[in-house]
Amino acid sequence: MNEQLIHSKITSMELDVLKAVKQRTLENFTEGPSVERARLFFLLLPFFDENHWSGEIEASAKTVSIVYAALHAHDQVKENALVITKKQQLTVLAGDFYSGIYYQMLANSNNITMIQRLATSIIKVSENKASFYDGLVRSVEEIDDLVHVIETELLTTFYKFYGFEKYASLATLMLRYIRYVEELEFLQNNSQTRILRLLNQTLQHPLQTERWLLEKLDLLHEDISLTINSYNFNYELKSFMLHQITPHQHRAEQLTREG
Repeated sequence: MNEQLIHSKITSMELDVLKAVKQRTLENFTEGPSVERARLFFLLLPFFDENHWSGEIEASAKTVSIVYAALHAHDQVKENALVITKKQQLTVLAGDFYSGIYYQMLANSNNITMIQRLATSIIKVSENKASFYDGLVRSVEEIDDLVHVIETELLTTFYKFYGFEKYASLATLMLRYIRYVEELEFLQNNSQTRILRLLNQTLQHPLQTERWLLEKLDLLHEDISLTINSYNFNYELKSFMLHQITPHQHRAEQLTREG
């Protein structure tokens, strides 16, 4: 499957998901559902790698992407807001609305085992997100573990249920890489996130946080380069992952030269 077909399939699923959660008032007053193309790519990776792909599997993949959208919407509610705005209220409602959609899709599937496993994963992700608010100072290893669960738990549950476990090791590396690239960009734009707040508490200075992120990206990219060669992907799929999903643009040595 070439790059154009991969983009086309991702776009098709993206449109299906957006259609499933379409609600005019929420669209007008919130940022809308977060349907990240990289997540859709990894949900579709077994399909791109020419595994058996049924309508049931595709429906489950769409459901998982809506779960991600619901969790993301709840993340957008600002902490310590003195005035609860209409946008804030509707953002909470948007998260609840997306949750209702995936509950409905899961119920319609009658796949009780999948429902149980996804529910367990949602609880695990939510518990880890709750850790952002307990005020504890964590080691960078503990913070990395939180990121690992939050970014990958739902996807690995989907993989395990349908027998696609072999993709989990590569997907978890790449999703963490994408998360840390986004955190680095937030840091360099003087924006704050919950993950950056934890890292700054532990490392005590934004420059140390930047260095840790750059070194982490270098390490993850090395692991990605080694791991991807253990798969028998065709050239186009491998190239898409390395150049479209996780292009390596940030290097710790650059910070050393500039510093």
